[in-house]
Amino acid sequence: MIKQLLSIFYLTIIFLSCEPNQDKISVFIDPTQCLSNEWDVTWLETHEYDEYPSTEDGRLKIFTDYYKSVGVKMYDSYSKWIYNAVCAACICPTGERYYCTVIKSDVEFLLNFGFNLE
Repeated sequence: MIKQLLSIFYLTIIFLSCEPNQDKISVFIDPTQCLSNEWDVTWLETHEYDEYPSTEDGRLKIFTDYYKSVGVKMYDSYSKWIYNAVCAACICPTGERYYCTVIKSDVEFLLNFGFNLE
């Protein structure tokens, strides 16, 4: 009897801890030069203008941490270099593209900030 109750208890815990099955959508954005993206500006301001990370992983972490801090739930994210040559103006892309998978309810918010559907 105790084994059955424990089994029911564990199944209940597992069931309640699972996330609801939400639609996940892939989106991407092309960051711009000059650390002018919102996540760059926020990082620089909150890190008292420390040296900005030069690695792809470091830049991607700043990107994902920023969007998580404003309430966007990201499941997967990665970066990929898509341009071989870019202009040096601050409005030009860096050549790196950030991809991420988010819940459907966050897509509209991200599209308003320059993201595109993959």
